Amino acid sequence: MTFHQLNIFCHIVEFGSVTRASKHLGIPQPAASRVIRSLETEFGLPLFDTSGRGMVVNKNGRLLYDYAKQILQLTTKLDSTMQIKKQEHDTTISIIVEAASYLFPHICTAFNSRYEDAIFKALHREPSGSAETGSYPLRLYSSRERPTDKNTVVLAEEEICLAVPRAGQFGSRKEIELSEVRNMGFVSLFKTSGLRQITDYFCKLAGFEAKVIFETDNSTAVARYVNSGHGIAFIPELTWPKGNGNDNIHLLSISQPKCRRFINLHSAGEKYLSRYETLFSAFLQEYFYNLQNRL
Repeated sequence: MTFHQLNIFCHIVEFGSVTRASKHLGIPQPAASRVIRSLETEFGLPLFDTSGRGMVVNKNGRLLYDYAKQILQLTTKLDSTMQIKKQEHDTTISIIVEAASYLFPHICTAFNSRYEDAIFKALHREPSGSAETGSYPLRLYSSRERPTDKNTVVLAEEEICLAVPRAGQFGSRKEIELSEVRNMGFVSLFKTSGLRQITDYFCKLAGFEAKVIFETDNSTAVARYVNSGHGIAFIPELTWPKGNGNDNIHLLSISQPKCRRFINLHSAGEKYLSRYETLFSAFLQEYFYNLQNRL
């Protein structure tokens, strides 16, 4: 018994004639007759009685008809529901954001200008130390070294600068060695942030541990605190807030050690991506390429 057979059977009952049902469905009459014989053989029961008026559905056939209609209606509803779910899946972008969180809303807005029906499900979290993304097949993160995983693409390599008050002792410099600020107070993200872990490593290379005087989980707050004349901070060149009233900040290039990080996109694999997740992956590469070229 198949859905196709049940559909033909229901039409025969409703039209009261194999001939009329066959014509309506656009199938040969013998094919419709074979469906009746097949169902009667499968159930071991007659489904129609013969009379002077031709074939009349009997109580067995009526019982089958009632169940068949429910099955076909549920099948239609299921098909419609799954089509909606497929549309949602195709246009949904599920991504873990561990880096470039300030830029991410701008990136989403730019993508939506091309694909208005895109739906974003973004989980902002601190680095977990694992590439596992669960139900989120994309992960935007930073690393100190260039990743070699075949499912990871480097979006950008960015310099990490030192933000100092423009009116302070280093306000007229272009570059600085990190060891020169070993005794100064740092404004920083929490230790769990990817950037903090990277910059702590560079401080260690320079022979000291940063003296943190203000910690936050907000990158904009870091810049504003330095802008107010308190402390210094590590600022990634590409992905952190610029302007926005931070006119009192001066960015220094760090000459020793060279402070850089990679912005990466990890994917669970092409076969696990929705159509829009694939498009968004390509869009991210284009976005960061253009961002670097504007510097």
